[in-house]
Amino acid sequence: MSTLLNPTIELIEKNPEVKSYIYQQIAEFEGFVTPQTIVTVMARDPRKLALQYETEGKEFKKSELKKLYRIAIVLTEDDTSVEAEGVSQNIYQAIKNAKDNLMKKLVDIQDSVISQQDRLVEINQALQNPTIH
Repeated sequence: MSTLLNPTIELIEKNPEVKSYIYQQIAEFEGFVTPQTIVTVMARDPRKLALQYETEGKEFKKSELKKLYRIAIVLTEDDTSVEAEGVSQNIYQAIKNAKDNLMKKLVDIQDSVISQQDRLVEINQALQNPTIH
């Protein structure tokens, strides 16, 4: 049974250069993951982008969608997951785009958490050191 995804899946699983590139890219998540984090790299059907592109008002040709690689990287730990996709006519660029998009999400999450922690510290300091006017 041949599907559109089979060539991409085969490329990811059996091509040592692609596999090595994936490992290089996901190594950059090291500061954001724990030993319990599961990293999944998967091929998704690029033709299913048609609805999303129509909704976003992007110009595209359905015949061109099947020429794209659509790669997703998912980080999962316990009941939480975060993911991002990359799309390109080049599999290496699609993988890099997915990694870059996920890194941006992770940095945004980290910045949000740090900002919340900073605010809590400031609130605690204010409560412990009341000023008398």
